[in-house]
Amino acid sequence: MRISPLRLWLQSTSLLAVLAGYSLLLLANQRIAGFDRTAAHRQTVQQLSGELQRRARSMDQLQPLLESSLLPNLRLSLLPADAPASDAQPLQRGDQAWLVSQLPLQLADGSRGGLLVEQDVSASVGRERLNFWLLLAAAGGSSLFTSALLRLVLHRGLVRPLREFTDQLSATQVPPAPADALDVAAQPEELQPIAVAYNHLHERLCTSWERQRAFVDGVAHELRTPITLISGHAQGLLRRAPQPPALLLIQEEAQRMGTLVTDLLDLARNDSGRLHLRCCPLMADDVLLELYERMAPQAAGRLRLDSCAAAPRANADPHRLQQCLTALVDNALLYSDGPVTLAASTGPASELVLHVIDRGPGVAAEEREAIFGRFVRGSAGLASPRRGSGIGLSVVQLLIEAMGGSVQVADCPGGGADFQLLLPGMAGDRVAG
Repeated sequence: MRISPLRLWLQSTSLLAVLAGYSLLLLANQRIAGFDRTAAHRQTVQQLSGELQRRARSMDQLQPLLESSLLPNLRLSLLPADAPASDAQPLQRGDQAWLVSQLPLQLADGSRGGLLVEQDVSASVGRERLNFWLLLAAAGGSSLFTSALLRLVLHRGLVRPLREFTDQLSATQVPPAPADALDVAAQPEELQPIAVAYNHLHERLCTSWERQRAFVDGVAHELRTPITLISGHAQGLLRRAPQPPALLLIQEEAQRMGTLVTDLLDLARNDSGRLHLRCCPLMADDVLLELYERMAPQAAGRLRLDSCAAAPRANADPHRLQQCLTALVDNALLYSDGPVTLAASTGPASELVLHVIDRGPGVAAEEREAIFGRFVRGSAGLASPRRGSGIGLSVVQLLIEAMGGSVQVADCPGGGADFQLLLPGMAGDRVAG
């Protein structure tokens, strides 16, 4: 399992802190052992000096005592009286370690001299080295155990709480609801400030979302009546002669605004959970034929209807499905100059696929998901002098998904875009168009 950077950093720094502690312990142990060895040497030298001065009253009596070597690991030598004194100097001779001290002597007869004391401490140094390697091995084993234990502690004390906290955040619904606020008391103490900050942000989002939904819903309802009146009067005037161009423009713009208001209402209903569909079994050829007969007069001969191959029936809302297909055909007529073809096919999972195919500039691969977002227009729409609201495709997506289907766009073999509505087919049902 891959270790996250934060977890790796905590584990590495903790392990380094443990190793640094063991290193200080080993260093302190060495220094203490050295101090003890030096202190023992000094005590031996002081005791030896007092013993020699007590037993020898002259230089002649001192020499036999030095030659007798009172201790086996000591070497004693006489030095001139003016030899400088030194205290426990370390000396290495091959594999042997020595401590050397020089001190003055004054015997009972008044004679003076110097005493050189050399003590072999190789055995003590050897024991110290053995203890060092034993402690080093123990420190290595303890570090490995500490690392494994620390990994377990980090998993239970850091990774698991953060994962549970992340799962709680991921469970937040869209749109946000007040019930999605986190239970601060149920969180670990370290995560409670984050939970409190999240709840404050969530509360602000809920308020903002509710205001936005109420605004869109209210504005859409308020605009529907005057737009309907304008459109109705414009259609009535168009039946009379003469028909000025401005009147036709008013009627087209009123229709476009009516479509925009309908889309806004659908978005508001979906956000508030008030979008209801009336689904029933539909046949592909009936759906496309109705669409063709309704939109052919305004397509100026550009709309084509392909004969439907064997295609399954689908369970969908006929009014909403016509609304989605109309939005796709309007887009195709708006952003392309060639023919627009309506077709139906069977998908790889036996679903019904309704196609709206144009010969326009197509949709770039990196934009095929983004164009279904709210108020998003693709590069082709931005480059076109014709206007679009940027919400038509998002409404198509939410309506098709509410019917249990999906919408996607693909390249057309001869150039252009192939917008596809995929609806789950009815099991065991295939109808030839």
